[in-house]
This record gives sequence, structure tokens and C-alpha cells, in this order.
Amino acid sequence: MKIVHVFHNYYPVVGGLERAVQSLAEELAKMGHEVHVITSRFGADNRPKEEVINEVYVHRAKTLRLRFPDITYPLEYAEKVLRDADIVHGHSQNSLFTVKVIEKAKKLGIKTVMYFMAIDAFYDHPNSLVRLIGPYYAKYVVKSAIALSDIKLVRSLRDQEMLSKKYGVEAILIPDGVPEWFLSHRYCGDEFRRRYGIDRDYALYVGRLHPLKGVDILIKALHHIVKSSINLKLVILGPGDAGPYRELAQKLNIDKNVFFLGFVDEEIKICAIDGSLAVVVPSVCDYVEVYPMIISEAWARSKPIIITRVGGIPYRVKHMINGLLVPPKDPKALAEAMITLLQNKELVTRLGAEGRKEIITWSEVATKMLSIYKGYA
Repeated sequence: MKIVHVFHNYYPVVGGLERAVQSLAEELAKMGHEVHVITSRFGADNRPKEEVINEVYVHRAKTLRLRFPDITYPLEYAEKVLRDADIVHGHSQNSLFTVKVIEKAKKLGIKTVMYFMAIDAFYDHPNSLVRLIGPYYAKYVVKSAIALSDIKLVRSLRDQEMLSKKYGVEAILIPDGVPEWFLSHRYCGDEFRRRYGIDRDYALYVGRLHPLKGVDILIKALHHIVKSSINLKLVILGPGDAGPYRELAQKLNIDKNVFFLGFVDEEIKICAIDGSLAVVVPSVCDYVEVYPMIISEAWARSKPIIITRVGGIPYRVKHMINGLLVPPKDPKALAEAMITLLQNKELVTRLGAEGRKEIITWSEVATKMLSIYKGYA
């Protein structure tokens, strides 16, 4: 099959959805299919307009971007790529770029797929402008994507429920996976601790350094813990400006307990997960967390999750069964959850083991996806 994936960002841009699109595309290519990705040039200005990455053909279109990545408008459509595709698969109806390229494919008579995510999730956004305008934009793109897509998919139970109840649309649930080697990789937590000179238990954050991700809340939570004379460390991995967070840690006099390691490769990330007490996801609003890949990655390494009740998370993480759920924007509750695990290592083991039972691989995801494609193409 000739399969075309569409999203406004792709490698070398780093993010959860970017990695999900890349993982699925590369898995399908490994299975012998001709796989293309149509994306924008943002974040890839030093890359060619067209190239092949791990057997996937990448096409970067000229676009306009109005402040927010989701509001990226295509000025060209790679129409030759679309014209003879068997399936064109868009990721996130909140992406204007995705919706417009899917619209072009539909006009060309090509079968279309849309992954719906973060349905109507702007109401608790911390940006007042987004809260004001976002819900109107969200309804517009959802209704447009529903009309334009032959196959409706969701990654999370939340979005499946929202599409059914609010829009009368029944979508197919196919969650993201993890690479098979993530499950089989040897334990390397002790190596990570030695490499970075960490001699105590540490909580781990993996993700973008962005206000919506709640890194400041996590640092404040650590302050509560250290004030209680508990010597817990915090390791922060991910791209973005660490400056404001370093300043906050210094202001709270806990900078010696916080390790900012920036963006790291997958090998180091696995070792960081292995050596941690738990992985913490302190995100502050519904929009930012649909199906966090770091949950799967932590569970794949049998590590527990401490995570806020936002977005699709409560549909997946069950408190005291496969993780700990806390309210968003609550440093004290986050601190108490970390102390709970620090003082109960049996609970750490049990939560991590339960989470591992729920993991699927990208190979399994790709096989399910092909079955759906072939049923409609």
C-alpha cells in the first residue's frame, strides 16, 4: 500500500505526537509498504525539502504559522504524493495543517483517516486567549475533520467517549505503542546513576520544558519534600529552555537536588527510567495530555507513574492500581505522592508490574492499522 501520514511537525522536531507519527510510519515501512509523511518546514529549516528517513519519504511543505503550532496553514500540498495514495492518514484534528491536507486528499478522491485527539480540551487552558477563542476553533476543526474523514480513530478512551456523546461519532480506539526493544532492553539504572553522580532516590520527568507541562509545579513539590528533611532528587529530561526552572530551583534553595540533563537519546532515557523511583507527569490542563507516551515507556520498564488528573489520563491510569493520580497545579499533593512511593517500595514494584500488563508494541499497532486501512481502501 501507499500510505501518507500528515502532521504539521515531524523529525527532527521532538514531541510525543511527533514521535508517535514517526514510530507508526517507520513500522509500516518496515512491513514493506510505501510510506510518506507530509509535514511543514518548521523546526527543520536545515533539512532538505524532501528526504528519506528510515525508509519513510518525508515531504516538507511551505506554510504559514500564526503563533500556535496547531494554527499552521499549508501553502502547498505535495499533491503528487496525495494523488496516487491508497490512504491519507491525518494526525490531530486540532492541527489546521492536517485538516487542510486531508481536505485536499478528499477532493482528489482518496480515502482518508483522522486520529482525533484532545476533543474540546481548551476550557481549562491557562492562556486566557486560548480559553476564549479555542473552544470555537475546536468545534470548527472537529466538525470539519468528521466530514472529511472516512475512518475515525482515537488514541484515548476520553476522546472516544467525547466523540460519541457530543458529536454522535463512533471512533475506533487504537492507542500508541512502544518499540519492542523498550521491553527487552537490559536493566541499566545503576549505570545512569553512576554516570551522573546520583546517589539517592530520584523522581524523573521526561518531556518538553513548557508551561503546560507543569515542571514548575514539580520543582515546588520537591521543595515541600526537601523541607521535610527528605533527600529526594529530581532528574529532568527534555528539550526547551531550562533557565526559568533553574532559577526557580535556586530561589527555593533546592538546585543541588535537581539535575537538568536536556534532550537525551533513547538509550539514556531507558536507563534514567530504570534508575528512578517513579516517572512524574505534572501537566496542568486537558489539552496537553491525550495519551502520554511516557506512561507506556515507564510501564514498559515496570516503573510506576505519578500523574495529574487531566485529559485522557484518568481513563488510563487508575489510582493505586497502576499509578498515583493527583490534582493538577497542586505541589503539595504531588509531593505527598512521591513520599508515598519513597516510603513504600513494595507499592513501587506492584504499580509498575500492573502497568506493564497494559503495554502494546508499535508492531501490534501497525498490524491493527493495516487491517483497518485495507478494510476501507
